[in-house]
Amino acid sequence: MLELKELQNFVAVAERLSVSGAAKVVHLSQPALSRQIQALERKLGVKLFERIGKRLVLTAEGDDLLMHSAQLLDQAQALINRAYGLEHGHVGLLRIGASPQTISGLISPVMTEFARLYPNVNLVISEAHNDALVELVENGGVHMAVASRTNTCNLVGRELFKAELFAVLPESHPAKGARTIDIRELADDRFLVLRRGFLTRQLFDHACAGVGIRPRIMLESDSTHTLISLARDGHGIAVVSSSAREVHHLDNSAALVSAGHTISDMVFALWHPNRYRPASLPAFVDLLELHADFRGKGLTPIP
Repeated sequence: MLELKELQNFVAVAERLSVSGAAKVVHLSQPALSRQIQALERKLGVKLFERIGKRLVLTAEGDDLLMHSAQLLDQAQALINRAYGLEHGHVGLLRIGASPQTISGLISPVMTEFARLYPNVNLVISEAHNDALVELVENGGVHMAVASRTNTCNLVGRELFKAELFAVLPESHPAKGARTIDIRELADDRFLVLRRGFLTRQLFDHACAGVGIRPRIMLESDSTHTLISLARDGHGIAVVSSSAREVHHLDNSAALVSAGHTISDMVFALWHPNRYRPASLPAFVDLLELHADFRGKGLTPIP
């Protein structure tokens, strides 16, 4: 029979993909944790991890076990909280998912305020693109994600902000200084874009298709910072979201429009209506909405 401690140790390694990093969290030595993972693999009769070069990666079996283990541990934690009468959201575990730019621009300041109000709630943040975030919520990998709805999305949530596309231009670009640029004016330029799955990329692809542009894509990346850096050095036009913190401090960025309309989509705090939700989640969502509203008005929330 599996014990919760075995699953906790496995999840610690799986989330960090590092035995040494997980060992510090579960308060075991690295050799002791390695032996426990090996014993768990023997007990289950499957290989959970494999090494590719120096990298530790999950096998398909390990990835499946991680999803169900996280759900089970969350349920166990909820049971413990109830047993001790701590169901008011002041302790426990809260798993949040968001894109890298949203983590930097919105989640990070909210975490600071949330930690001040709920110091005993353990926040775990998962970084992914929009499609993966929706899947994480649907599968129970996170309790809530900041993401746009997809056509197949069965999640519920609360509107937070409208994500708009911005173009970051090289210093030498003739359109530098414009506040808005029609995407058709950039048809002959080279683009630096996020990978497929990000909302920013979905909006860009849809806008290009809508006006018959086949964009010349020079680089696909997971990092908004990388795209902006390359644009600054003159390698192309970076397409980023208004949710990226950096874009609001640049003098060479302009809102992308198509036929006079901004290219945008609404972003939500999304959760599954039929899955367990920690009691601390509503407070976190309230803070997200507050910070998103202040940020949209160009203000800073007062602590």
